[in-house]
Amino acid sequence: MGIRNLIKRQFTIFNQLAIVTVILGLVLSACNATPSPDPEIPIRQSVNATLAAIPTETAIPIPTSAPTPTQSSINNLFCEYNFCIGHPQDIYLIDQGSTHQPPVSSTYNSGIIFGYSSNLFIEINWSASETTFNPQTSLHGILTGSESFQGSAENLTVGNISVTTQPISTVTALLPYGLVAAWQCGDRAFAWKVYTPQDGMAVDLLKQSLDKFKCQGFE
Repeated sequence: MGIRNLIKRQFTIFNQLAIVTVILGLVLSACNATPSPDPEIPIRQSVNATLAAIPTETAIPIPTSAPTPTQSSINNLFCEYNFCIGHPQDIYLIDQGSTHQPPVSSTYNSGIIFGYSSNLFIEINWSASETTFNPQTSLHGILTGSESFQGSAENLTVGNISVTTQPISTVTALLPYGLVAAWQCGDRAFAWKVYTPQDGMAVDLLKQSLDKFKCQGFE
């Protein structure tokens, strides 16, 4: 009888040890398991990267009912590719091709230059002109897929330059007012685009820029 009890007791202890071993194995397995990736991590990283890329510059001026004309702001001159055009002092116009890898320079026959500050964006492009100049072709050519025409086109004359202009939507809430313009000089068609923080600024900027415009050999 004593032997049977001893065997029974040892068998019970063995079962208990087996159960504990299984439980420990499950716990260790759970600890070593690779956790499932959090799907929101890449989203948060993307948002943080976007926010970090936003420049912390001077705040955009609050729009007023009667914006002050920028008569003295167009005091710099861009001269290259056989033409000159005025631009604001706080904007440096660069060749868009210089931002490519490898860099691609504009030419006499075609090119794009642009510049921006905390409260202004300007782009100018040019191309070989057709025999019959169509300003709408140039106006459409300077628009991006995210922009669209607003209102109707208007014609104005600056010096001896006949210009067609039309308001456009913009791609940024910080600079909500946009305008495009097109004109011809010699054998080239020019287009100009601006984003501004205030309504009514664009036409004044265009006129001041074109007051300094020269197209070498065709003035």
